[in-house]
Amino acid sequence: MTTDKQNYNEFLLRRLHSLTGVLPLTVFIFFHFFANSYSRQGDAAFNRVVDSLRGLPYLPFISWGLLLTPFLFHIVLGLWIVFTGKSNALRQPHPRNFAFFLQRVTAIIVMVFVIYHVVSMKYVHLPENGINYYAKLSEKFANPYVYWWYVIGVAATAFHLANGICTFCMTWGITVGRTSQRFMALAMTGAGIIVFLIGISALNGFVRAPKGDAARPPVVSAVR
Repeated sequence: MTTDKQNYNEFLLRRLHSLTGVLPLTVFIFFHFFANSYSRQGDAAFNRVVDSLRGLPYLPFISWGLLLTPFLFHIVLGLWIVFTGKSNALRQPHPRNFAFFLQRVTAIIVMVFVIYHVVSMKYVHLPENGINYYAKLSEKFANPYVYWWYVIGVAATAFHLANGICTFCMTWGITVGRTSQRFMALAMTGAGIIVFLIGISALNGFVRAPKGDAARPPVVSAVR
């Protein structure tokens, strides 16, 4: 009876883990990358978006209740799954086995990346409201080490998200047969590529002058 209860509890926790990976985290990542894409339109557009998001009513509830709490649950349980799961990617080199292995590798990368991103944005680079967020982030991403670390983080996030949705659909019985699973894998490969391209486009918006900014005359210092 105890073993049955333990198996049921593990079954329930794994279902909740996959569910929190899709809702709300996947939805938030899509929205976050899309909002950051305003960097392509220059400082005025991007700063306006950030000010509007930081001015949302019930922001602490949204941050803690809808984002951070599910994320922490997903991380803690995900670490347990990573270190208790067994990968057979080398013994049986099938695509799903490699995906299983990469899902766990990217889980660690995404965890470190998100913690770094949240701490650096909230407490180091953008601690105050009403500042020139675009200028601060342009300065941050001018560092090539930071820039390429974000490229790795975005790539890991895109893969983890896309493959996670494939696993979610199999776990919840949405894709049962091989044909449906194959179709979902192809669809999520495309979705992962799109997420990656949107994330990189937003990132490059901070290191490449948008057309509107490029047309502005250079500022000439009065100090000689």
